Amino acid sequence: MASIPNPSLDAGQQALNQGDYSVAIAHFEGVCELELDESLVTRAAMGLVTAYQGMGDGKRAIAICQRLTQHPDSQVREWATSNLTDLTGVNSVPPSPSTSNSTGFVPLDGTSSNPSAPDSTGFVPLEQTSSKPKTPSRGTASNIKQRLTSSTNRLFSGQPQGNRPNATQNERTGNVPTKGKTDTQKQGLAAQAKDSQSTTENTSRLPAPYSPPPTPHPSIYTPRPRWRNSGRAQNWSPFKKLKFIRLWLVEIVSAIASFWLLHFVVQFAMLTINKILVQLPFLNPIQLFYRDPRPVLLVVLAILLILSPWLIDRLLKRFHRLDALPLTQLAAQSPEAAKMMQRFCRQRRIPVPKLGILPTEAPVALTYGNVPRTARIVVSEGLLSQLADDEIAAIYAGQLAHIVHWDFVLMSLGVLVIQIPYIIYWQVAQWGEQLPNLIERKLSSYRGFLTPILLGIIGAIASLSYGIYWLLRLPMLWFSRARVYYSDRLAVEITGNPNGLTRALLKIALGITEDIQILGKTSSLLESFDLLLPVGYQQSIPFSSCSPQTPFEAVLKWDCTNQYRDWLIINASHPLLGERLALLSRYAQFWKLDTELDLPAIAPPIRSNSARLSKLLNIYKALPLLQSALLFGLIVGMVLRGLLWLIGQIGDSLNIWQIIWMHNANNNSFLTACVLIGFSLGIFVWINSYFPDIKPSTVRTEPNLGDMFGNPTTVPPDSQPVQLTGKLLGRQGLLNWLAQDLILQTSAGLVKLHFWSYLGPLGNVLPQPPRPSHLVNQQVTVTGWFRRSVTPWIDIETLRTQASTISQANYPIWITILAFIAAAWGAYLIWQV
Repeated sequence: MASIPNPSLDAGQQALNQGDYSVAIAHFEGVCELELDESLVTRAAMGLVTAYQGMGDGKRAIAICQRLTQHPDSQVREWATSNLTDLTGVNSVPPSPSTSNSTGFVPLDGTSSNPSAPDSTGFVPLEQTSSKPKTPSRGTASNIKQRLTSSTNRLFSGQPQGNRPNATQNERTGNVPTKGKTDTQKQGLAAQAKDSQSTTENTSRLPAPYSPPPTPHPSIYTPRPRWRNSGRAQNWSPFKKLKFIRLWLVEIVSAIASFWLLHFVVQFAMLTINKILVQLPFLNPIQLFYRDPRPVLLVVLAILLILSPWLIDRLLKRFHRLDALPLTQLAAQSPEAAKMMQRFCRQRRIPVPKLGILPTEAPVALTYGNVPRTARIVVSEGLLSQLADDEIAAIYAGQLAHIVHWDFVLMSLGVLVIQIPYIIYWQVAQWGEQLPNLIERKLSSYRGFLTPILLGIIGAIASLSYGIYWLLRLPMLWFSRARVYYSDRLAVEITGNPNGLTRALLKIALGITEDIQILGKTSSLLESFDLLLPVGYQQSIPFSSCSPQTPFEAVLKWDCTNQYRDWLIINASHPLLGERLALLSRYAQFWKLDTELDLPAIAPPIRSNSARLSKLLNIYKALPLLQSALLFGLIVGMVLRGLLWLIGQIGDSLNIWQIIWMHNANNNSFLTACVLIGFSLGIFVWINSYFPDIKPSTVRTEPNLGDMFGNPTTVPPDSQPVQLTGKLLGRQGLLNWLAQDLILQTSAGLVKLHFWSYLGPLGNVLPQPPRPSHLVNQQVTVTGWFRRSVTPWIDIETLRTQASTISQANYPIWITILAFIAAAWGAYLIWQV
């Protein structure tokens, strides 16, 4: 019988009174599956007995009555015993422990001693190994029997549907048990029996009787690292109450910075347009563009905030085929998640969020809205298929945490705003790809000169839009990182399952890398909605190198122990995954659980001022070249400006007129000139060590990526010349003119590639055949400098195909040109003083 979307006890009772037993059964079964109130579940079970009696299916009615005879309520037991007597014709009592199986399930015939005899419900006891499938009786659909069996187990075993023995969980995750099925099931049942007493004692603390699944046994997941499948807390004490002042401060700062940057971009665009219009004949500047755009921006942002749930819904439906996900469908995939959501929302007195699903194999989860009543939680088919029941529940718990913490409001608005330039970039680039065919059909005589001109204009517009998208997301990065720690903590408190959340995050990272390899590029969903994902798509790339020989701990060690990681994470959308998982391990240890990973302790922040000063003075050894040079320029520029001001003061007091100008010079221009000169000096000092010569004696050919990712002390300036061969992944054509999506797929995993022309990102837009995007999906040999940071990458020197096509990058030349420009600009400003 097909399930119904909104099962109701009242509707089932009404159908029962009207004699429509099939509809009544559907409603009662749905209530047993999803309802958290045990009194309502008991009433539904009693209704099932009556409905099955009415349909003439006495065996099922007997089975449920036998369960109800074990109910803690004496009135329910009396009712069940009375009806059981009527159904069987004898005074029946619950079977003794010596004759019942370890699951608590009572066979319908009650006396059968032949284990091979078919069970009319289709139920196979867990300790019995059946050699042939059971066939349903009386032509009833087998899915009814399965749901009935699971609902009766739900009533009286205290075990949710999804928490089946380890063999079933391994089927969901693709694991192969290390022991036979029967042994594993027996051990799981023994663990469940062992914990039954403590679970019963804890029932009064929970809104519904709930027993977490037994600890699964280690399994092999080849070629990935082995999962320990460590257990979860049975009775857990809450953590110390968190203070949200830091999260609120980060949110306020991010909101102000985002508005200021948006105002700057809009005002700059308006003034630039007017300057262009002034230079063109027959055109006048737009007077409205000379006004302050802040009032209009505030109104537009307010409207976007009010409409954000529906606008994001529309975007996801238009570009990513969003569909609704009924709670009953979620319960079929993850019963624990459905029950947890109802229980938690009832406790917090908030409505259950609207659920959605995306038809993509990339495991993603998004939460957006403006108030809890309009909140949405959207997951992908890949997440539901690749994660186990308890892991799905942990992810949903983390999404609920964003709602109760109210951090999803600002993040929803920020993500919606950056969708505007991103959609322009994506759509314009796709239209541009269709342009040559259109010109060939309509204007074939002009295709020789018209096609490259129009493609250049469209490519520039798409690249500019992508640059604006990248710029506008910067102020949201700090807030995006900060809120994840709070959601992880609450997700663990809700589920009592830090190890389940650990496995979920790792499987999401692995699933994202698989999706990139299958598609051959980074999907627009992963990039444009990156700030809403549980795990960032770029930080997932290193996990493609994990295997039984390269465990997760080897790749994550850098995240926990590198002393400069807090500086290098500034451009990351998510906190370091190693830090998150190390905190989850601490939560597990707090509850005396075995941990899923053996991660080193997180390196504590520096407390002493002398250590902080030492770290600041040595920061050039850790940051990428441009950031180091900029920081060096700021420090040297301020020191140099102060020194020159002091010299000018001395000249003024000694009446040395030749140097008095150093004191009287315009402070802003002079300081800017000093910073520019300091910036250029920093580049000239460090460029040779940052880009060492690539020689046959120094280059590492086909190194193991897992070993390179696993070194916890390396930082970007530790240049390692490498040569790797593999398939070039990424977007093609106008979508990748900036070379922002280049990934090398090797036999040992994936690694991000950075490509810069001799004019930097601007030069990437200029004609430079062959572009890196022309070589996508080809086998290439990459030569360059490997660098380890939050996301490891290779600065490309050359890309060479098997056909000897070479795409040459010129990052060192671009940096040198930039240093000369900065020095010349600084000298010009000093000359103007």
